Amino acid sequence: MRLHGRKSFSILSLLFFATAAHASNPADIYQTVYESVDPSHLQQLLKDMTGYNPVTVGGQTFSISERYTPASKENFRKYWTAYYQSLGMQVNQLAYKTQYNLEAEGHDVEAILPGKSADSIVIIVHYDSIGPHGADNAGVDDDMTGMTIQLETARILSQYAGKLEKTVRFVAADYEEWGDLEGARSYAQYIQALSQKQGFKIVNAIDDEQSGWKEGAEVVDVFDCGGATDSTAIGKELIQTVAQYSKLGTTEGCMGENSDHFAMWEIGIPSVVFSEHDPFSNDHFDAQGGDTYDKIDQAYFGEIAQIGVTFAAKVVGINQ
Repeated sequence: MRLHGRKSFSILSLLFFATAAHASNPADIYQTVYESVDPSHLQQLLKDMTGYNPVTVGGQTFSISERYTPASKENFRKYWTAYYQSLGMQVNQLAYKTQYNLEAEGHDVEAILPGKSADSIVIIVHYDSIGPHGADNAGVDDDMTGMTIQLETARILSQYAGKLEKTVRFVAADYEEWGDLEGARSYAQYIQALSQKQGFKIVNAIDDEQSGWKEGAEVVDVFDCGGATDSTAIGKELIQTVAQYSKLGTTEGCMGENSDHFAMWEIGIPSVVFSEHDPFSNDHFDAQGGDTYDKIDQAYFGEIAQIGVTFAAKVVGINQ
């Protein structure tokens, strides 16, 4: 998420405060999904993608301590690709010409989990990081907490292969932090053209934003307005999911061109982005620097992860 977008954020209303968690219903497959989110796996993924754990891919061991320089971003993509391939998914490398002078091309990556219908849900999260001096910020919260939720969503949904109603397209988007959502906009144009060519519908998009910094209320923020595409229906579905399964409260608000969901709004796709409460007050991300693992409230992050995974499962649809 880009810090300079602070002015285009507004909270419309505080809708729900903490409620008692609902008892598990054996007939509710989404309760099973909610309970399947693994806190230890979340922490491992988060450390893997932010340099706290060395990782080995294809016999090469490295640490992803930042995702600003081309070499480190390439290492991230290797890790991301290997993870999705280990779940049996097809991964597409989507290079495009970038306007930025660090490299000739930007790079999005997409993993596809087929459903009974080719109509698709896009879960898009940016992977690049930025800091006061470029490659000096681990970018743990922004946005590897969101990326961790995406990867955990993929792990759990892959267990329901053959039962998913819609196809899921997991996307890691480049160059969000530089100011114009270049990677997300490149992907939006790609998937719009592909859907028209192949005759499938892009139903919704979900943007998992920074979700680990906590100060104050036990609340998750839901952003379903701010662009030309009406997304209040999917926003309400997310709010309902929080109320049904979680102890967290919710706020509902608007956000402008601050994260990757906006590129999907621009092509007419109802989209929602969720995050920690009041993310633009977080003093430890983007050009502020200091976005490190110790700033993450693990319990809060885990609760938002449970919501994010469960909500994605409901939007995709699982046949019981």
